[in-house]
Formats: sequence, C-alpha cells, structure tokens
Amino acid sequence: MKVQVMSSAVAVRSFPAREGKPATHFREQTAAVLREGDFPLPFTIGLDEDQPPYGEGFYIIDPKSLQNNKFGGLEFGRRIRLLPDLTAKLQQQPAKVG
Repeated sequence: MKVQVMSSAVAVRSFPAREGKPATHFREQTAAVLREGDFPLPFTIGLDEDQPPYGEGFYIIDPKSLQNNKFGGLEFGRRIRLLPDLTAKLQQQPAKVG
C-alpha cells in the first residue's frame, strides 16, 4: 500500500494522571493511503516517544505492521510502520538523454 506523508508535524494528545496512573501522551502524525481511481484515505500514525516524525514523501506500509486477528483475518497491529517508497524516487528522476 502506498502512503503519502504531507507534513512532518506531530500532534500530541495528553491525558492527565488519574486514579494512580501516570499521565499519558500520544504522539501522532497524519498520512494518507493512496488509492488508484479514488480519493486518498487519511489516517493517523502513532509514533513512539523517541521516534522522529516521518518526513514529507511517499512510503509503503511495512509488512511487519500486519497481524492476524482472533478469527484468522488480517488487520493492522498497534503500531503502523512506514518504509520509504523507493519506486517513487525513481519515478521522480528525470530521464537521461543521449
């Protein structure tokens, strides 16, 4: 699946400590799955506490992000990881002449 990250901005959602549990902070970044012949499908990617944000560009979803659910179907795991889409860079390079 091809994914586009349009901004390296990170949104932080925080929940205060309560009932003896520490405060919780979620770091998220917005991306979109590119669907041929259809509109992009935006989604959020959860980032680990020390994980740098993904830079603007094109990625593919790391197959390690997938898992089986309790019924044997395929689903995304807790963390979606992205890998650089090397084919996007090749398509953007100008053709050599001569």
